[in-house]
Amino acid sequence: MIPLQVELQRAVKATKDEAMTIYEAAQYLKVEVEEVPMLVAQAEDLKMIGNEVIIAKRDKTNSWLILLIVIGAFFAIAIMPYYITG
Repeated sequence: MIPLQVELQRAVKATKDEAMTIYEAAQYLKVEVEEVPMLVAQAEDLKMIGNEVIIAKRDKTNSWLILLIVIGAFFAIAIMPYYITG
């Protein structure tokens, strides 16, 4: 059996906007609305916005990866041809 916080985490990430109200979460998990904030606190990839909305945390490594790709592309396009042609 999957723990409720993991089930909630998967349900939120499966939604289109990666967000869900606590009422939708309570209905999905078949628990009381008062229990949902406690489950969000136990889930490592979820956070509450205000008192009613649950969202999935964004992964910050993607921004670093994009930055490295841009720097690499700049180096390959702008600087490398200068050294190759001499």
